[in-house]
Amino acid sequence: MSAEEPLDRRQGKTRQAIRKAFIELVFERNYPAVTVAAVAARANVGRSTLYEHFRTKSDLLSDSLAEPMAALASVIGARDVPSHLGMWLRHFRDRQALARMLFHLPARDVMLAVLTRHIEGRLVRLAETSGPVALPLGLLAAQVAAAQLALLTPWILGQVAMSQTVMAEALHRTSRGLVGAMMDVA
Repeated sequence: MSAEEPLDRRQGKTRQAIRKAFIELVFERNYPAVTVAAVAARANVGRSTLYEHFRTKSDLLSDSLAEPMAALASVIGARDVPSHLGMWLRHFRDRQALARMLFHLPARDVMLAVLTRHIEGRLVRLAETSGPVALPLGLLAAQVAAAQLALLTPWILGQVAMSQTVMAEALHRTSRGLVGAMMDVA
């Protein structure tokens, strides 16, 4: 065991405590009402320690959304619906209270930015094999991300009745269609 491992482990635990405190507070107070000071207090860390890990409240939200948004982005370039997508859709649907907060401003803008970054990363890899693209990849990624959220929002909020399997297929097909229209891949 190197001398750095305990420090890395301790930093990991601190980061985890901050994330946990942030998510708890978002559930209790709603995103706009959460303050960095409240997160630091709940996580039992100083504000300077919190700032070593996250610069802003938006950074905390972005970090919390990274894994689920990566799951949505995974349809890009996938021949079939990714097997893990259904689990994530169920996760979103089961947490409608949180979804109501995330799918409205200002949290929605953060969520859209995280999803766009993940999609753009996948588009970059796809473009390496497909050749020229009709749009800048960032613009195409933003379009696909907005389209995905347009499908997801009413479904997650319970305004549209369909199975998670149908939703996963819709996300896959529509994303694939948008990307295929601008790249020579389908």
